[in-house]
Formats: sequence, structure tokens, C-alpha cells
Amino acid sequence: MFEMDENVIDRARGYEVLAEIFLKEPSTEGMEGLKAWTDSGSTEKLLELKAILEKIQNEDSELMNLTQEYYDLFFVPVSGRFIPPFESTIRGAKREKGKRIKYGAHWGMQAHQLAALYEKVGFDPGTLEIFEPLKETKIPDHLGLELLFIAYLCRLEDKAAKSGQEITGLRQLQNRMLNDHLLGWLPQFTGELVKLETSGFYSYFAILALELCQEESKSLNETF
Repeated sequence: MFEMDENVIDRARGYEVLAEIFLKEPSTEGMEGLKAWTDSGSTEKLLELKAILEKIQNEDSELMNLTQEYYDLFFVPVSGRFIPPFESTIRGAKREKGKRIKYGAHWGMQAHQLAALYEKVGFDPGTLEIFEPLKETKIPDHLGLELLFIAYLCRLEDKAAKSGQEITGLRQLQNRMLNDHLLGWLPQFTGELVKLETSGFYSYFAILALELCQEESKSLNETF
């Protein structure tokens, strides 16, 4: 949906849209923005999202159920359908057939790597307007933050290109984020989320994020 030959700012916005789904509670304003997006075309993906949004509008117009699902999936370990959207917890999980998944601890190796990388590049999650409990945890390997970091790199690339600076290093860093981080755990996360969710809303965007990351990795690899 977001191709490498598009404007780099369009690529950044694509990552930002996806990141916001996981970094903020559902809102009427956000849903209206998504509806406007579905009205912009008639691709299979957009039609699928349109059907999900229409069902939510018909059955959950106040977004109470979707908001509860956001909490249950990503914040409440005792909800019975909890799946932490953090790289370290998914990579460090213990999975045994017939048993509940035992997720890994926060602040694993990947989280420490990202904290150092964010600081080096100047990406500060503490300045973001996101769900306050997420901001307070200050855990850097949240799905939304990893997506937003690539968006940040895309915007740096845009500035560098406009000023005539080299952009290869920024694209290499984007590729590193995709291959060393997101594509190393997003497939597992998405597969498990699909089994837990009821509305289809978060699964849709997790799958879309995975497809985007796969497409972007392939395209970036071809530029080196």
C-alpha cells in the first residue's frame, strides 16, 4: 500500500498511521480519519477496513467495546486475551503446545538496543502525544514506537535529500530496523493477535504493518 517510489513523506505518514493505532486509545476523531481513508479508494484492503469500521459503527458507536478490547489485548495480563506489543516480550516468550504462552520480560536485549539507537539518532518517545500509561513505562520496543521510529528516519531522509546530503545511511538504518527488529517478531505477534481479537480492528492493522514492513524491506534491499 505504501511503495518505495512514493514520496518519502508519504512513507513516513504510512508508518505514523499504523503506529497511532497501537499507541493511542480509539477515538471518534481517529475513526473518522480512517473512514475518510477508506472513502479514498476501492482496493480490497480498503474495502476490508470499511466493513470493519461499519460493523463497529453499527454495534459499538461509542467505541466502548473497542476501547475495552484495546485495554484487554495490550494492558491487562489477566484479561484472558492479553498479548504484549513489545519486541522483547514476544521474542522471549515460552510456547508449549496446549499451554498458555508465558511472555518474556520487558527490557530485554532488543529494548536496550533500541533505547541506545533512539538516543543516538535523537528520537525521543517522551515528547510524543500517546496513551499516557505507555509514555510512563518508557519501554522503547513497543510496536508503535518501532514503527514511529522508522517514520522519524523517513522524515530525516527527506530533510537530508532536500539539503543535498547523503541519504544512504538513513536508508540502511531503516532497513536495519525492519530486518533486525520488526520483521523478527511482528509475524509472531500478528499470528497470535489474530487468534485473540474479536473485532478484527487491531488484527487488520497488525497485518497491514507486517505487509508494509515486508514490502519496504524488499524495496530497501534493492536500493543498496
